[in-house]
Formats: sequence, C-alpha cells, structure tokens
Amino acid sequence: MDMSLDFSEIYISLVSNIIGIDLKQIKRVLDKEKLRKSGQVEISDSIDVVSKKLEESKNIIDNALLEMEKQKKLFVQMKKDAEISQQVSEMNKQQVEALNVLLENTLNKQEKKSFPKTFLWNLFFCILSAILGFVLGKYL
Repeated sequence: MDMSLDFSEIYISLVSNIIGIDLKQIKRVLDKEKLRKSGQVEISDSIDVVSKKLEESKNIIDNALLEMEKQKKLFVQMKKDAEISQQVSEMNKQQVEALNVLLENTLNKQEKKSFPKTFLWNLFFCILSAILGFVLGKYL
C-alpha cells in the first residue's frame, strides 16, 4: 500500500512537471470535494436518524400524556367515590347514634316501669323462702 502510494505520488509529480500544472493541488481539491459530499451525506443521514428518534420520542411522550390524562380522570372519579362513601358513612354513623339513643331511652323507660313489679316479685320470693326455710327447719 505504501509503495503504491509512493509510486502514484511520483507519477503525479512527473506528470505535473511535464504539463506544468500542479496535479497534487487538483487531487487535494477533488479529495476535499469528495469529503465534503460524503460528509454532507453522513450529516444528512444523521439528521434523518435524529428526526426519526425525535418522532419516536414525541410518540412516546404523547402516549405518556394520554396515560397521565387517563390516570387523572380515574383519580378524580375515585375521589368523588371516596367523598360519597364518606357522606354515606357519616349518615350511617348518625343513624346508628340515633338508634342507640332511641334504644337507650326505650330501655330506661322500661326499667322505670318494671322496677315496682320486679321489687314486688323479689319481696314475694324473699318472704316465701323465709317461710319455707322456717317450715323446713322446724320439721326436718
């Protein structure tokens, strides 16, 4: 490779001297032009790749935003459901408290009504047991 490069350079130098035009300069200009065109193609390809990646990123971001919107709607619905549940719970709590108060008042009234009856029955059985105890104690 090095020898062919050396021979081509020698050949170019000889032809340049014979013609009187610097072929090395022409070759450099042509090589620069070739590099510029190949660089533009590479840059164009790179821009295309970047554009595709940006489009893919945009699609991913759009999908993420749609998913976030769905989650936001779901959260709002769950919040409404929780508020309704809390209201029902408070209503149930009030109803239970009202029922407890009602039952307590009813029991208190029944206790007041039944106290004389219970006292009389207790007194009756107390006297009966005293009489039976005396009779059993005397005859046994």
